[in-house]
Amino acid sequence: MLRRLQTPTRYHEPDGGDVKLAIFLDLETTGLDPAKDEIIEIAMVPFTYSGDGRIFDVHEAFNELQEPIAPISAEITQITGITDEMVAGHQISADKVAEVVGPAALIIAHNAAFDRRFAERAFDVFSTKAWAWTGTVKVESYPLT
Repeated sequence: MLRRLQTPTRYHEPDGGDVKLAIFLDLETTGLDPAKDEIIEIAMVPFTYSGDGRIFDVHEAFNELQEPIAPISAEITQITGITDEMVAGHQISADKVAEVVGPAALIIAHNAAFDRRFAERAFDVFSTKAWAWTGTVKVESYPLT
């Protein structure tokens, strides 16, 4: 590393228009099946934005690890970089997740179809939110079900 990247926390000044809160979300899990696999890491970055897409303020990031019931497989450790030692004794606080996500109008994830199934199963607060995908080709909204 040559030098630490200093990212701004304000990109535009709010102009008195409608301002909403969104969350960039990334999950790491023990596998692909939300019915049997578990979240081992949640990372969220809340930010305010306008209807025309301007980002105003980027808020403090939230990141927590969780120890799963079964050991993390070597394959998952290779993919995520997360080891059993890293998650030992850790639990994601559902109250803190609800506090961060509660006021959000939108959840954005790189693979929302994947993350949404895990997030909604683990934390009720996600089930009432609109979701968007940041795929490399287009942004697609997923309707509430």
